[in-house]
Amino acid sequence: MAKKVFEVKNDEQLFAQKVSGDCWKMPNISINRQVSGKYYFTDKRIAFLASGLIGTESVSWEIEMKDIDTVKTCLTPPFFPFGILITMKNGDKYKLSILKRKKYFEWISEHVS
Repeated sequence: MAKKVFEVKNDEQLFAQKVSGDCWKMPNISINRQVSGKYYFTDKRIAFLASGLIGTESVSWEIEMKDIDTVKTCLTPPFFPFGILITMKNGDKYKLSILKRKKYFEWISEHVS
């Protein structure tokens, strides 16, 4: 299977790409586990492409900014201050772990409608 690639759409502005980080929580995964990968941020969506050889497609995701309900900072295991918790309007939650989270937290907060 070909590796998934992120592409910027014609109607969106890229803020940051290939930002290394981890995802600790995502819908449809019953336990909190660390998945490493790269984040991509545009004014319309956030994408996470998991890295690794096998099974990365099932833990990669993309969300629309317009579907985000709340965003707040949080801790990631064991007690690191790198987390951003995104709650979607449908109740789904994503826990991102990114160094320099303040920059990304503020940017996401500004783009949530």
